[in-house]
Amino acid sequence: MTPPASVHASVVAIWSDALGVGPDELDADADFFLLGGHSLLATQMIARVERAHGVKLRLRDVLDHPFLGEFTELVARAAASTASPVPAPADA
Repeated sequence: MTPPASVHASVVAIWSDALGVGPDELDADADFFLLGGHSLLATQMIARVERAHGVKLRLRDVLDHPFLGEFTELVARAAASTASPVPAPADA
């Protein structure tokens, strides 16, 4: 699954800010922990992602998906599964 560009851009911006690295340093293979991330930063990053995308994540999700590409896919899947369906228009 390729995450929507808006999810990818948002997660890149959050990681970039949390890790103090430029967004150009973050590709799909960027590892949160190898770039200086730790549990406190991960918890702060999760809170920002949750606010931005209306999803619920755990620290375990970052530990299991430390690479930007796979974490972004996880966020996109979570956002898609929590998205409320658009109501059908009423017949006029």
